[in-house]
Amino acid sequence: MNEVPPAIPAKEGMSTAWVVCGILFIVFWIIAHLAWAGLSFMADVMANDSGRASQDKHMTLILGMIGGQVLCGAAGIPAGLAFFWRRKRKLLLWLFALLFVAGALIQGGVFYSFFASMP
Repeated sequence: MNEVPPAIPAKEGMSTAWVVCGILFIVFWIIAHLAWAGLSFMADVMANDSGRASQDKHMTLILGMIGGQVLCGAAGIPAGLAFFWRRKRKLLLWLFALLFVAGALIQGGVFYSFFASMP
């Protein structure tokens, strides 16, 4: 009737160490991106000290950099899960790459847009 599939034996070498490594990766990734976001925010706020760019462009720079940084920071979660979630590793690594590249492109785009708008 309802047969339960047999349990898949753990692979040799797979232990709680991989889980700990994955969690540590996530924690350190997020800490590093929080530090980067803090330093980036200070630089973004001071980017228009000369007043040559409009206030709208300056606010777009600040919010775009924060948004891109959130995406890059969130990319560490699927990367850390990929350490020990073997069945979903390919999907998790693709998600990591997608989030990281999207965040970097957003940051690069608003950075270029801001400085290209200055006379």
